[in-house]
Amino acid sequence: MNSNIVAIVVTYNRLELLKENIASLLAQTQRLDILLIDNASTDGTREYVTGMHNPYIIYENTGKNLGGSGGFSWGIRRATELGYTYGWIMDDDSIPEPTALEKVLDVADRCKNFSFLSSVVYWSDGTIFPMNRPTMERMSNEHIDAVRHNKVIPIESASFVGCFFPLRLVKSVGLPIAEFFIYGDDVEYTQRLRKEGPAYWIIDSEIVHKAPSKIGADLITADTDRIGRFYYQMRNGVYLAKKSDKTKEKLKMAAFYFSKVIGVIRYSERSKFKRIYIATKGIIDGLRFNPEIKFLGGRKAE
Repeated sequence: MNSNIVAIVVTYNRLELLKENIASLLAQTQRLDILLIDNASTDGTREYVTGMHNPYIIYENTGKNLGGSGGFSWGIRRATELGYTYGWIMDDDSIPEPTALEKVLDVADRCKNFSFLSSVVYWSDGTIFPMNRPTMERMSNEHIDAVRHNKVIPIESASFVGCFFPLRLVKSVGLPIAEFFIYGDDVEYTQRLRKEGPAYWIIDSEIVHKAPSKIGADLITADTDRIGRFYYQMRNGVYLAKKSDKTKEKLKMAAFYFSKVIGVIRYSERSKFKRIYIATKGIIDGLRFNPEIKFLGGRKAE
């Protein structure tokens, strides 16, 4: 351990992007370690990373593809077990600006007892990446003061791209739900973290997310060989709506489902029945999906 801060990066068969991610992390103005969780890539990732012989990089191979959710759950568990104080989470296609972590730590020093902090995530064209935009809180006078003095915006939940948090909270909130596989794990986990203290969006800590599209993949237009992933989007979305005490969240999920079905019927050129089946199965399974939140040592700290 060379630092009390560790970047937790999950990767799967994106070596060229991972190389950029690693280079950007090693170029940070604030020293940190890198815990690389490889979901059993087959593109030479293991050979490249282990061949670097870099003392700041810890490489772990999960043995199979656990999805982003399983990879982040694995990584947060290992970072906590290794004794790090803070975790900084991101995907392998995330490229932090050199001062991104320094700006996070500036806020961490000024905003005590925070639950998590989130960087601003941009797409390659310099615009804010919609899928990585946090959910804002209603602004009270206290919140306005925080924005004015600390250049931060209070938030309720965020994506895992650039999420920074004290690993001591893992003892009380548990680990991300690995069974999500993909979609929604970051929102669910940061909502749990948020119960432990205030959370902030740091407007001058910047990360570029080199995703292929700013609007993301969609059940209506995705290639047929990739539509299976949207089962998790539907199932996990229903789970999150069930957990919410806000009626509007349940109505939003219902509207989302029907909008996708109508969109498939009207606009999908191939595999319409399969797309509707995947969405419907996700909704039905989500109603009975009730994964257990896992804790270090098997139980929640008192």
